Amino acid sequence: MSTKPQNSQRKTQDWLTLGVETSCDETSCAVLDGKDRILSNVISSSLFRHKPFGGVVPEIASRHALEQIDTVFSEALSEAKVTPQQLELIAVTQGPGLIGSLLVGVSFAKALGYAVGIPFVGVNHLEAHLAAVFIGNKAPERFVGLLVSGGHTMLTLHEKGKVKILGATVDDAAGEAFDKVAKLLGLGYPGGPVVEREAKSGNAKAFLFTKPKQDNPYAFSFSGIKTAVLYEVRKERHGLRQGSVPGTRTQKSDLHGASGVMSETQPPLKADFVRDMSASFQTAVVGWLVEKAIKAAVDKQCSDIVIGGGVSANQYLRMQLHDAGSKNGIRIHVPEKILALDNAAMIARRGLEIFGQTRKTGAWTMTGVPDLKITAGV
Repeated sequence: MSTKPQNSQRKTQDWLTLGVETSCDETSCAVLDGKDRILSNVISSSLFRHKPFGGVVPEIASRHALEQIDTVFSEALSEAKVTPQQLELIAVTQGPGLIGSLLVGVSFAKALGYAVGIPFVGVNHLEAHLAAVFIGNKAPERFVGLLVSGGHTMLTLHEKGKVKILGATVDDAAGEAFDKVAKLLGLGYPGGPVVEREAKSGNAKAFLFTKPKQDNPYAFSFSGIKTAVLYEVRKERHGLRQGSVPGTRTQKSDLHGASGVMSETQPPLKADFVRDMSASFQTAVVGWLVEKAIKAAVDKQCSDIVIGGGVSANQYLRMQLHDAGSKNGIRIHVPEKILALDNAAMIARRGLEIFGQTRKTGAWTMTGVPDLKITAGV
């Protein structure tokens, strides 16, 4: 089987690339014309199926991907007004992510590549989140990357096509902390948007949280603040905080451990407590993210910070980053909100970049890698 595209005379940077993203609870296909023009970016989310469980259920996510991949692919081609034979490259998420979901996307990409006779490449989902910023925008030669998502939080240094991890979370990711705190406050899942909404009318100084200390100045930790919120919730329910109303005591405890699974006999928390806690929590987490990102840029003498991942859609985080950046002479690059979430356009953008530099197609033995690491090279 030949993997030479029919339009081999065209420069790689001008190719039509199909992106395939199935790392978690979204199933997405996109067609990218060159590096900068999105012809389609179709996303089918299984979020509504996970909400009753308070988090992503891997089996549900993979079944949704299997059910939707053909439909999403057809819609993406229809919207882009292209045929499978016109595609010149396939870029697919290889990891990290849920193995069942990853296998759906990787298997689909390899089968399509075989059928049409075009190359395919595996893409690191985390690298793609940062590449999303550069769809339609020129990438700086050197920059610090701030990746903030439900499963990952890290700072990276990008220079001449190479990536170096400066620091990462030692426990929970920022998005994971938002989800867990939302559950503790009875706000449901996913936590990021609802905590941000409640925080808008809350008092950010109502609760003060101690900043965690790590030996690595670029590392993060969010498990401590999650536990601190848990204890404040317990105080509120037991009437130990001034002005609070005691809740109904359960047989053993009002909360079953730090997971935030509340007893059904518990009444809702007072609205002002939820708003104030949301504002205080968001302010603390965003403050730590911004402080470390700015420090990394200053220390590494970078004039640009690029942010990516689902949490980058948080408007308060964007505002604080821009304010801190302007004070330090650092340019802040943020993705469009639709590109901040899991989507296939960012996979196509990163895949085209990888193939343009390596000219290597993926192996037929390529499979999904749940813990795929960011590479030092392309």
